[in-house]
Parts: sequence; structure tokens; C-alpha cells
Amino acid sequence: MYEQFYGFSAPPFQINPDPSFYFESKGHGSAHQYLRFGAFQGEGFIVVTGEIGAGKTTLLRALLAELDPSKVVAAQIVSTQLEAGELLSAVALAFGIPCDGMSKAKLLVTLEAYLASLATVNRRALLIIDEAQNLGPAAIEELRMLSNFQFGNRALLQSFLVGQPELREILRLPQMEQLRQRVIASCHLGPMDGLETRGYVEHRLRHVGWIDRPQFDDASFDAIFQWTGGVPRRINMLCSRLLLSAFLDQAQGIDAARVDRVSAEISAELSGGVPAEPSDTPERSQRETTNDSAPATPKPKRKSSAKPESQVSGAEARFPFALKAPPVEHIEPGAYLDLDLPVDTAAAQARDDNSPLLCVAASLEAQLVFSSLMRAFAQREDLPRALLVQILGPDSLADMQCAARNATDLGLAQSGFVLDLQARTLPGRMAEVIATFAGLINQHAPSAVVICDDTAASTACAVASSLCGVPMIRIGAGRRHGGRTDPREVNRTLGDIAASLLCASERQAHNRLQAEGVQAAHLHMPGNPLIDTLHQSIARCADPAHTLKLHGGASGLLAHSKGYALVWLEHAAHTMAPQALGELDTALRRIAHTVPIVWPMPKTLAAVVPHRPAGESHIAALPELGYLELLGLLREASCVFTDSGWMQDQATALRIPCLTVADRTERQAALLDGTCVLVGTSLRRMFAELSEIFDGGGKTARLPEAWDGHAAQRAAWHVSNWLLAQRDGTFRAYLEGA
Repeated sequence: MYEQFYGFSAPPFQINPDPSFYFESKGHGSAHQYLRFGAFQGEGFIVVTGEIGAGKTTLLRALLAELDPSKVVAAQIVSTQLEAGELLSAVALAFGIPCDGMSKAKLLVTLEAYLASLATVNRRALLIIDEAQNLGPAAIEELRMLSNFQFGNRALLQSFLVGQPELREILRLPQMEQLRQRVIASCHLGPMDGLETRGYVEHRLRHVGWIDRPQFDDASFDAIFQWTGGVPRRINMLCSRLLLSAFLDQAQGIDAARVDRVSAEISAELSGGVPAEPSDTPERSQRETTNDSAPATPKPKRKSSAKPESQVSGAEARFPFALKAPPVEHIEPGAYLDLDLPVDTAAAQARDDNSPLLCVAASLEAQLVFSSLMRAFAQREDLPRALLVQILGPDSLADMQCAARNATDLGLAQSGFVLDLQARTLPGRMAEVIATFAGLINQHAPSAVVICDDTAASTACAVASSLCGVPMIRIGAGRRHGGRTDPREVNRTLGDIAASLLCASERQAHNRLQAEGVQAAHLHMPGNPLIDTLHQSIARCADPAHTLKLHGGASGLLAHSKGYALVWLEHAAHTMAPQALGELDTALRRIAHTVPIVWPMPKTLAAVVPHRPAGESHIAALPELGYLELLGLLREASCVFTDSGWMQDQATALRIPCLTVADRTERQAALLDGTCVLVGTSLRRMFAELSEIFDGGGKTARLPEAWDGHAAQRAAWHVSNWLLAQRDGTFRAYLEGA
């Protein structure tokens, strides 16, 4: 980002703790001496507490860098949402001791033997428990029991307990008396004062080669202290944004006005548009350090239950779903007996067991969903055959050749139908779809129609189904972003209203439909079939170098130190005004000077994007690609810019940072749990998020519920039971008697 512009050797204000940037304020200096003393003693417990962002982890890493690894074996546990028994296993694993299936007694014996073996070669063990305030009293008592291990008169294990101030409250409990007697050193990290804040900022800048460019005036340091309260992490976040802001303006100096403006922007982001005021007194600043969501703090990382990257394998870090067993969904007998569905009795009697399921694919997303869903349908003997109905047109699958290639790559059945729309206006195409699809319904008397996207064509098929008295199944139901005038939001809502069976892909959507009054018998949450397709396709995706070579892109950008950003704009040609599209194109060109861009363009977008000048070696503008080529590019990308829902979901599954080029999104799981952030078309917001990705590690994310690669199987189970309960009175009576 701004490093090259200002001549820095590295980002000076990274969020991740780095002992090479350690700054010894008065408080940190005292704490450092306490830790050195405790480490020299080699026994008992050392307790370090401090507010969020006070620099506890940096201080610990600075100490560990001083210890001789030939004499001290250090192990760290970061994730501490553990029960007492789980903690013992975590301690063993942290020291590299396999413990699968061990009883507690055997585990204790194994731990003691390992620690004693270190003592025989004159080494000792140091255990660091980070975020220790999350441990319960029972778990802390287990740690105390471990401190009883001795070799002669020598303690075998020393423990550092590091956490937020709540840890001190836990240690004050009456049952913690024995542990308190073994605490040989304790310290608390508070915020820095104004002079130390200035020293901290200048120290980090000088560490990367700062020579007073940009220049910070005296008032700017006072403003930084007022807005951050002297908390190191807040200072890092604010100063990183300050440098980014100055870089975007090509400024050579930073003054108090810029500090106030950037801090107010951060405040507005956190408070929903209501700016906060800076701390006007040192006392107020110190009080605000107890609240990590105070206005001075840029967007905090969301806590995740996932394991830290340091504790997972490379495969699990990149593809977390690969090592997760599918959850077992338990369904009580008779769960589908209370269905009260509007069924056309005469039409139902005219259908036999071979009446097909008509699956409407009017978008690439629908092709992806049905790739896994139709495979799951085919594996069940109690389901009728599924026929794919692909719809081609400006609002749907626009390119017949690309649609056919994806259908082949995704293993979709070759039997089915293709509707090639000819009308030139949207109302004309809607009427064309309704008339043509109604003809298919009358010809094949389907058991149900299945739709899974928010295109106008799919909505028209839902209308035709309703007019013909055929029940409709909605996959991916309940997604909303709240923009009621957005045509796609209207399509999503209409599709849900018309559906007889609704299958949600995420918990947020399921809860929304419940709140809207959808009965439980009509609603289920099998998960996201898009992730199933990702599972089935990831091993076959194309190599990015091959894709670039095949389509004339410069492969040299793959070797860039920051990797490359993938741009996939699926709806921009239809939803953005030409001026806005031009501004977005200009913004992406500027970003490409920081991180190279690979930009496959659908034909509809390529026709309206402004003419691209020759010689842009940092941008690979490619023709529209097939899914396997896109997936290969996504898998290796540093980040992705997109307005596509399926791309947001799959980026989350692959833990690829996803910058959503919109001010809102219906993919709430990808936004709240996953890797997606909203950047709109603002260049500043894009650069801010890129700075966080490359300098701070990006947004912490987790895999949303039921995104495990088995959603299609669960959806097929729901569809099977729903159809049987709807159509077969004998089956219903049998279940009622079960």
C-alpha cells in the first residue's frame, strides 16, 4: 500500500504482534522486568493482565525471543474455551505429545514423564496460556495440579497466565487460594500517556526507515492520544488508516485535522453513522480503554470458534471443510405429518410416481447448486427423476457456449431443456418464460418445480408453477438485504412466498423466515449446496498459470509478492449506471498498482466497461471463464472483488478475503461469519480493507453452520419426505401409526 510511496521497508503498524517492534513504555518496562524475574525463577505461576490491545502478546513474544531454546521448551495455548479435561489434552498437544484416546490418568503420567525427560537434559518447560480469562476455576485448578510435578526438588513446569482483567477476578475466588500462593509475579498493563504515545508512534515508524515523511505535526500526536486513549492496538489501527488516507491524497504531512477526520470516519463505521467525540481528558481516555468497541477503535475482529492458524494443518487452514465430519441431523418420525399444503387434487391425481422434478437453472449460481443437488436426488430411489431447465437470455445464462461448458464440467444431466429467450424487453421475456414453462408443465406433469436463485426468469417459472397448480421448492430461501426496491430482492421475496417447501442455506435466513411466520413444517435448513459443489470440484479446478496462458493473460503477475486479486462482477452491467461503472473501473486500475488484478469479464460487462488502455501489464483482462477456471483462480487469489452471491459464499469456504462491491448483501452468513466485507464502490474503503488484509491478516472468519459439503444430501432427504407426505395418503397413515 503506502510503504513504497513513503519509502518504508515494511508496514509500521501491523495488528499482528511482532516482537521486533517492541516499545518499552514505563508500564511495559516494569512488566518486562517482572516477566524476566519470573522466567529466571523457573517455577510457579506468572500472571499478566491488561485491557484488549494493551500489548500483552507483543510483550510475551519479546520475552520468548530472549529465552535460550536449548534450555527452555515453550508451548502456547491460544484457544481457551476448554473444559478441565480438554485443557489437559491441549497442554499435551502444545508440547507435541499425541494423546488421542488417553484416559486422564494415563495422560497425567505421560505428561509427567515428558517433563521429567526434559529435566534430565537440563531443560525446563514453560507453558503460556493466552486469553486465560476464558478458563473456568476447574480448568485453572488442573493447571495448579500440573505445577506439583517435580524432579527431585526442581519444578518441572512453569506457567504464564495471560488475559484480560477478568482473570484477576477469577484468581480472587476463594477456591483459588492454593494457586494464589504459587504466583511469584503479577503485573497489569495499562494505557500509555501522551508522551509515550508519541514515542510509540515514532519508534514504529523509525523501525521501518521513516525519515520524517510523512511529517506528523505536534498537534497530530495529541489528537492520536485523545482518540486512542494510549492503547497500542488502537494506535496501530488508527495510524495505519492515517497513512493510507495520506497516501490516497498524495500528502506529505499528517495534521490534527486529518487525525480527527479519519477517526470520525472510523467512529461512524462502528456506530452506524453517528460520529463520536475524542477523549478530551486523560481520565476519560483511560476509562475508554476498558471498552474495545469505543469510537477510537477501528473495526474489531470478530471472534471465532475456529482453531487459530498456528494450530491447524495447511490443508485445514486453506480448506477447513476437509477435516470436518458432517453433523448428524436427527429427524423425529412423523416430522412431516402436519403439512397443510395447497395442492391441486385433480392435477396431483394425474401425476404418477414418474412425474419429474423440473429444476430451473437461469444463472451460473443455479448451475452450481443443481450440480450437487441433482446428484443427491439421483442417489435416492424414492425421488422422481430430475430434469434441468436451462434458460438463456440477457438476465440469465447469457452465453450458450459457456453454459454448455459449465453443464459438462459440473456433471449436470444432458437430458433436459434449454429455453433461448428471444424477446428484447424484460416484460416480454417474462411473458415468454411463463408461456413456455407452462407448456413444459402441461407436457410433463412434474411433481414439483425447484428454483434456487433470484433471477427474473426463475421468478417467472415460479409464477407459472403457481398458475398451473404445481408445488414449488425453494432452495436458498430467506436471503434478504433489506433493499425492498432492488429487483433481485423482490424476486427473492416472491420466490419464497410462492414456495411450498423452503430450504434455507444459513441460520440467519432460516430465522428470518420463522420471524415472517413460515410454519416449521414448510421450512428446513439443510445448509448450502454451493459448498457441496466446491467439494466436488476443487480437485479438478484449472491451474491459474494455465488459464492465463490459454486466454492471453500475462502469467508474470502470479509471482507478485502480494499475489493477485480476482475481480468477478456478475451483475454490474445490469445494476450500475455507466458513470458508476466507469468510476469502479478507474478504482480497480489504481488498486492494480498495489496488487495485480485478474479480471474475467462476462460479455455483457465487457461491452459496457470503458475502453482499457494498452500496456496494463498489472491487469489481466480475460474473456468469460468456465466455473473450473474461475475456481482455480479463486483458490489461489489473495483476495476477491465481487458482486456475486455464490462467489461470496465460496470465498468464505476457502477463507479467501472477499471485498463485496456493494453497500449491502443478502449473503448474511458470508458477511457475519465469513470472509466478506462491504466496500461499495469507494476507493478509500477498498484500500482500507486491502491494507487490513495485507498488513493485519484480514478478517477473522469461520465456516458457517452446515456448510460441510453434505447440504444437498440433507435437502434431498427433506424433498423426498415432503413429496411422500404430500402425495401418498398410505405413507402418511403409516407414519401416523409408527
